[in-house]
Amino acid sequence: MVNDRTPLLPQVQQSGASSRISTVFNGKRILLVVCVSIGILGLWICSPRSMANTTTSSKPTIAANRENLSFLVVGDWGREGLYNQTLVAQQMGKIGGELGTQFVVSTGDNFYNSGLSNVSDPTFTYSFTDVYTASSLQTTWYAVLGNHDYKGNVLAQLSDDIVTRDWRWFCRRSFQLNFTMCNGSSAGSCNATLDMFFFDTTPFIDEYWTPEKISKFNWTGLAPREEQLQLQLDELREGLNTSSATWKIVVGHHTIRSVGNHGDYAELVEKLLPILEEFKVNAYINGHDHNLQHILRQDSTVNFFTSGGGSKSYAGLQAYTEEQGVRFARDGQGFLAVTVDSDSMSFSFYDVFGDELYSFVLGK
Repeated sequence: MVNDRTPLLPQVQQSGASSRISTVFNGKRILLVVCVSIGILGLWICSPRSMANTTTSSKPTIAANRENLSFLVVGDWGREGLYNQTLVAQQMGKIGGELGTQFVVSTGDNFYNSGLSNVSDPTFTYSFTDVYTASSLQTTWYAVLGNHDYKGNVLAQLSDDIVTRDWRWFCRRSFQLNFTMCNGSSAGSCNATLDMFFFDTTPFIDEYWTPEKISKFNWTGLAPREEQLQLQLDELREGLNTSSATWKIVVGHHTIRSVGNHGDYAELVEKLLPILEEFKVNAYINGHDHNLQHILRQDSTVNFFTSGGGSKSYAGLQAYTEEQGVRFARDGQGFLAVTVDSDSMSFSFYDVFGDELYSFVLGK
């Protein structure tokens, strides 16, 4: 399969609390006056707005000329190649090549045990650049922050300076991606859209703010906590409310529904889940629990996918009941592959050997 990866250089404007990048595959879309024409089968890319708690411009690379969209999801990985991180990376490269994936999503805890110390920290090279070397992984990595990232210099991961060390890296506290898939060169041939909302869950977790733990986290750059949480929730609600996409995915680090070691986080069940359900989000994808899971409960329309098996794993699974809606749970290492087209989204888990463990297809 031909995997066309043409570097695109969108502008990321500054304004409120996250950023948005809008991409059209094999067609044309002008969202604001500011657009960059790439001239490859009429592909256009532009970024109409970005919001607060971000850094400046980025240079993500997106594959063009596709009727569908494929990407990989991995979390909890940055251990300088140890705990089978290198083996998982090798299988990601293989599957990514077979699927022709356009980008990679990281669900956080990007660098263990305490994030990065600064933009020159060699951990970035040892855990990222030197590990994910396959040709299919030489594309943009869209990352959210995890709790271990917050134990280091968070601003280093968000900085444009670190992108000069590896152009693939794109990390913000929260941001939005918009994709349109087309099967021809005219706008009328565009028949499917995907909106992805990347959400910063770490500030929501109460235990990180206790007197015993608060000093272990670096909250630099955030508003006062309650203000920060409300700002994020309001902007997610606004983004989902204005979205008319065929498919909607929200990505965060912490679990909402899980039978892993950490289980459900009550703070997210209370504050985030109602928004996902209200606006009919198709899937919430997270890490944090170091395993692979798919949960679809009878009392919710949201599919919950945990992809936190990028390196150290085997913390155990909780006993669970039928009411918890566990479709798949694997206490082991691996990653998730997602393919989106006009009619369906497919989710497939792969293990450290590259074997497909489970597949789920979500139709309209």
